Amino acid sequence: MRERDVVAAAQRGDRRARERLVRGCLPLVYNVVGRALGTHPDVEDVVQETMLRVVRDLESLRQPESFRAWVLTIATHQIGRHRAEPPAVVADRMPDGAADFEELAILRLRLSGERRQVAEAARWLDDEDRTVLALWWQEAAGELTRGEIAAALGTTMAYAAVRVQRMRAQLDRSRVIVAALAARPRCAGLAEAVAGWDERPGPLWRKRIDRHVRDCPACLARSRQQVAVERLLAGCALVPVPTGLAAAGLPGALSGPVGGGGGSVGKSVWSNPLLAAAAAVVVLAGGGFAYAQMPAAEPQPTAQIVAAPGSAARSAVPALSSSPSPTPSSAKPSPTAAKAPKAAKAANKKAVQAGCGAGLDRIWASWPMVASPDYRDLGNGTVRDESTCLVWQRAVAPSTHTFTEAKSYCAGLDLDGGGWHLPSRIELTSIIDPARSGPAIDRTAFPGTPAQFFWTSSPWAVTKEPLRAWIINFSEGLASNGAYQSGSYQVRCVRSAAGDGPPKYEISGDEVTDPATGLTWQRSGSSSAMSAAAADTECADLGMRLPTLRELSTTVDETRVAPAIDLDAFPNTVKNGWYWTSTEAAPDRARRWALNYDDGYTNYRKAEAGYVRCVH
Repeated sequence: MRERDVVAAAQRGDRRARERLVRGCLPLVYNVVGRALGTHPDVEDVVQETMLRVVRDLESLRQPESFRAWVLTIATHQIGRHRAEPPAVVADRMPDGAADFEELAILRLRLSGERRQVAEAARWLDDEDRTVLALWWQEAAGELTRGEIAAALGTTMAYAAVRVQRMRAQLDRSRVIVAALAARPRCAGLAEAVAGWDERPGPLWRKRIDRHVRDCPACLARSRQQVAVERLLAGCALVPVPTGLAAAGLPGALSGPVGGGGGSVGKSVWSNPLLAAAAAVVVLAGGGFAYAQMPAAEPQPTAQIVAAPGSAARSAVPALSSSPSPTPSSAKPSPTAAKAPKAAKAANKKAVQAGCGAGLDRIWASWPMVASPDYRDLGNGTVRDESTCLVWQRAVAPSTHTFTEAKSYCAGLDLDGGGWHLPSRIELTSIIDPARSGPAIDRTAFPGTPAQFFWTSSPWAVTKEPLRAWIINFSEGLASNGAYQSGSYQVRCVRSAAGDGPPKYEISGDEVTDPATGLTWQRSGSSSAMSAAAADTECADLGMRLPTLRELSTTVDETRVAPAIDLDAFPNTVKNGWYWTSTEAAPDRARRWALNYDDGYTNYRKAEAGYVRCVH
């Protein structure tokens, strides 16, 4: 009997069907909740509350085929509710030697080597990433689909792919930390960095340790040949449901009518032998597989595609690159710094007025970001932006390509005499229209553009294998640094002169001028986060304004991470904090785009409070 038929039977009151549903989804719920909450004392309570709500509300499920996604949605809601409890309340319930789910996974699944390190790395993730990992772990193990993950997270498959990418990046960093900490003896620098650490993973110590590890050849050598996580988790068994949880039950949940309506879910109601029997069956049936010895030989590294190619995935990152990729700049005060803003603005205005024949496209940053696009169809399959002087292939490449193939395709394109290349991140960002979505581009100038990921020529600053590169999603205009170069994405080529290199910032007091863009920036920015409305006021009081998304993106240095900005020019930039822009999000006009200097990514969904860097 298909799952949807079992669900339909259970909704009609079939007791056996309801038991079968409970038996089938209990271990999945336990694994997702356990991995998301870790050492939280209420793991088993959250599992039980989830199961009670599943049975109680089963009648409300309108699409039986979406049963598992619906169950996981309930589970993630319960996870969030329990995380919202005050820390003091949680601490009061925390028993001595509280069970750590990852430790249970290591023991019960006999994880060793890199599989063990992945489990240990999960402890270093933030709560949001732990929830994503809990779901994605089951996808990698073959238990869930990407659609079910998206439903559980309450988002689209596209944006779920982005959240997975970001979690993967943090997980990879955490794996490097775990490998470095496991070394015996530890390198002297790491030993000094962890002096005073209580051996408990946490965000503060993660940043401190990562700061050392990412620049330490000895520590990095410990993880240089790490296997891709997907290969490590493929076929990985579910952690068996504990006997304590199996012995618990839901009073009347399976024997009473479905959809019983009201009533709160309390902790004094767990004693239903039918659910206990179902759970026990799961433990006994799954135990043999769960305790099976994992293969001794580790699979070889291989590049994996995180975001499904061809999907209209949403991402979280824009920013800045030149062609070729810039090297980090060194900002030094100019002797005539006081005159710099006025002179820079005048030079920029003159260059723009001179037009494309004056070599405006050689200026490294001004063309893609500041001026509004002014497209002209040249009638030969190309489009020129009179503001940036970049000439674009009007149509998309006939098929998707890998990173290497995409560069070769553009280099060999004979359209209008050739001379094409794969656009850098800053070049491709120039044709994003944040006022539109699905696709986020001028549809008259570029008809038929799919709302999908497109390659850029900009590799990610982190050079760990498998190599990644930046892609931009024209669903909303977001960008991602999580694309494995073996992935296959859309391509649109560009033709332009070579850039002049990194920005040559000029510093005057608390202001920084970029001569290429003519923009003058507040050097330090705010010291605390605030609402978007407060950010508008903050800049107005200074006689400045909030930058647009394009303008703020020009300050990103994609050759750096945490923070991805020139610290000589912009000291005290928050390494992992949102900075407001004045640009509204097309999909949700009530929200603003914000930029995070962790590596330059942007988002309009996550930022509720942000820092401010004003401009004029």
